[in-house]
Amino acid sequence: MSEHRNGSYGCVGTAFLIGSAIGAAVALLFAPRSGEETREEIRKFYDRSRSRMGEMQEDVAERIARLVDEIQEKTNELLASGKAMAEERKRDLQEAIAIAKRALDEERALLRRIRDRAGSRAD
Repeated sequence: MSEHRNGSYGCVGTAFLIGSAIGAAVALLFAPRSGEETREEIRKFYDRSRSRMGEMQEDVAERIARLVDEIQEKTNELLASGKAMAEERKRDLQEAIAIAKRALDEERALLRRIRDRAGSRAD
């Protein structure tokens, strides 16, 4: 939800800057000044707006970098927990296989004894 809000604030901020630029340009064009003064005011406004846009870009870049770092950290945590879980399941599976092998060996031994008894009775 905070990500959505950050995106909305960015859109609102951009719209505000664009609206401010248009309003300032209109105000400068209709102000009772000489062409030289008007051009100087436009140049100053352009420089300020450009500086603000640069700051906004830096802020967005920082937020993106933090988000990427957080995603990488969470991914690493998930991978680590997944590996630990896989190791635990592997140990469980190896234990189950060992138990099954013992049971199979016991069943084979029982089967041999039964065959041996049946073979000795047939003689």
